[in-house]
Amino acid sequence: MGQGPGTGLDRRGFLRGAAGLSAAGVLAGLGSGAVTAQAAVRRRAAPAALSVQDWMSALPDSTPVQRLTIPGTHDSGARIGGPWVACQNTAVDAQLASGIRFLDVRCRAVDNVFAIHHGAFYQQLMFGDVLNACRAFLQAHPTETVLMRVKQEYSEVSAEEFRRIFTLYLDDKGYRPLFRLDGGLPALGQARGKVVLLADSDGLGGVRYGDPQLFDIQDDYMAEPFGKWPKVEAQFRKAAGQPGKLFVNYVSTAALLPPRSNADRLNPQVKGLLEGSEGSSWTGLGIVPMDFPNEFGLAETLIRHNVAGSRVRLTP
Repeated sequence: MGQGPGTGLDRRGFLRGAAGLSAAGVLAGLGSGAVTAQAAVRRRAAPAALSVQDWMSALPDSTPVQRLTIPGTHDSGARIGGPWVACQNTAVDAQLASGIRFLDVRCRAVDNVFAIHHGAFYQQLMFGDVLNACRAFLQAHPTETVLMRVKQEYSEVSAEEFRRIFTLYLDDKGYRPLFRLDGGLPALGQARGKVVLLADSDGLGGVRYGDPQLFDIQDDYMAEPFGKWPKVEAQFRKAAGQPGKLFVNYVSTAALLPPRSNADRLNPQVKGLLEGSEGSSWTGLGIVPMDFPNEFGLAETLIRHNVAGSRVRLTP
């Protein structure tokens, strides 16, 4: 496979400096073999420790992305505009550091660049800022990958014009090496150190977001919280019981109340289900985009659903 992201050389370099070194070795089968009997007893007795910044290091390269449980943010750049607009209260770099691995990026095409918008509200953020945050994070944590939905927002340029501007970012601005632009869903080893493009506009390349052959998406963004929760719960159960496609399960909704108020109602229910006696054993739940997940520790809850039956202690 050469010496790109996800190879043995990069992973050894990462493991030399990462927090939670021994735990990553235990979970991923990367231990040195030179373990004393006393150390082995300690390992069996204590939960394994793993940094939320490097949680994918515990998973084999052969893991298909559709078998992962991936914490994500809905409308990832939406922090400005008041309670009816803001969906997050942390910046993209902080989201990635907290364990988030799916970003929902909404781009307004204007003057050969993409401005990040939520509806009419400019978020004081440009697409290049998002890409710089991803590049810095993945350079520091090469075992990880970021899945990124790119969607046009608050502009009505043609798909051809949107594609032209996106290509400027790839080639004129130098971001092509950051992306994985293949059309199929990758195994984790093929995606490490890269942004996997989930293209929500024709002709961008990458994986076609919403392709029914690849995805199973629950995104009823106009269901009020009492109506939304059964849809969220059913999608979790379907993902756990009918693996195959890449499931996407939006916890977020825009109905009746501001995003934060809806999150205050829905996010604790997600946490209760996934940490309960039944849901705690589920794996392969797909992408779970959320509003304000940091307020409820939901990234950590979801990360634990990647290793069946494991006793994982996550550290910052």
